[in-house]
Amino acid sequence: MPLAPPDFRVTIRHDELVLVAWAPRLISAGPAATIFATRGRSRVAIADLTVLHQDGLATEVTATFLSGDSPRFRDALRRWAGDVGYSRLWLSDQVLALDGLTGGTAQTTCRTCGARWSDGTPQFWLHVRRAGRFPATCPLCGAHVAQWRVCQRDAAANDLHADTPMRRPACT
Repeated sequence: MPLAPPDFRVTIRHDELVLVAWAPRLISAGPAATIFATRGRSRVAIADLTVLHQDGLATEVTATFLSGDSPRFRDALRRWAGDVGYSRLWLSDQVLALDGLTGGTAQTTCRTCGARWSDGTPQFWLHVRRAGRFPATCPLCGAHVAQWRVCQRDAAANDLHADTPMRRPACT
């Protein structure tokens, strides 16, 4: 019986993550897959993500790097998984425990039309936790956008994250 396909393909470049829904047209094996070796040398990481849901919410994520597996890209993936609210990030050689908390203000900017998106409402966070990712397309032009970054947490969340070494970018 074949394995279930992953949920997303993520590309990490310059510490920005772009997620697309996984589809059979995305290569992962065979002769065409040799291109992954060249991607890793060009400072790009590509990984497949599989999401575990519990009670309708995304709780854990497994990442299988196809190219560019490095501490820098693992750290970018860890920051993103923490921002989304996952409790664990499973990698090929380790499992990272995350706080599983969400909240505050997250933002992204569309590179295509320049629209800046920011949200921190409970409805937004419920959507993120159900989907296992931040919104992936610009509602204005339809282009793919980089995954959102949490730039500000509410006061209660800030108290819970006081010992977190991740620095939050300023909201703009």
